[in-house]
Amino acid sequence: MSKALVDKHLKNFEIGQRQILNDLREMIAVELPTAAQVIKYGIPTFMIENIAVIGFDGYKKHNSVFPYSGSTNLILANELAGYEQTKGSIHFAVDKRFPKPLLKKIIKARIGQINSSYPKRTGEYLEFYGNGVLKAIGKMKADKLHGDWKWFRKDGVIMRSGSFKNGTQIGVWITYDQKGKPYKKTNFGS
Repeated sequence: MSKALVDKHLKNFEIGQRQILNDLREMIAVELPTAAQVIKYGIPTFMIENIAVIGFDGYKKHNSVFPYSGSTNLILANELAGYEQTKGSIHFAVDKRFPKPLLKKIIKARIGQINSSYPKRTGEYLEFYGNGVLKAIGKMKADKLHGDWKWFRKDGVIMRSGSFKNGTQIGVWITYDQKGKPYKKTNFGS
């Protein structure tokens, strides 16, 4: 699924509502520049590393933002007090733009929730910058870094890669320049 499917989905709305939804889409795209735009559960959704961050859609009497987490609404209860809500959605008027400062807070809360969900029971570990760009990927074992790891800059360019064995650096580690080209190798042995 791709941006083209989101385009097609949004063409189903009257021009005024479509413009409001497209404005929201553009605001989200600025906040999450590397996110994939897909249709998930029938709605336009922004995904990072196959994780749904935020979705949106239009309806006959309102538009909605979907933070893909019922607890986001609780975290931002004061900010969302003036909005009709369900457990997983925030409704706003068909003819009014969604406030950018509130959207930023929702995305920040979602990235925080996603980051706090790691490591997984399998040891999988991901961490994201506030703009949804992957910051680190690797594995954990018994609360220690284990296996292959990579770290990235805020623009998504790789910064460093290497391996751990039970929290100890091993093997060849590579440091990359601003463009992602290797410029330094360090051997930590085995």
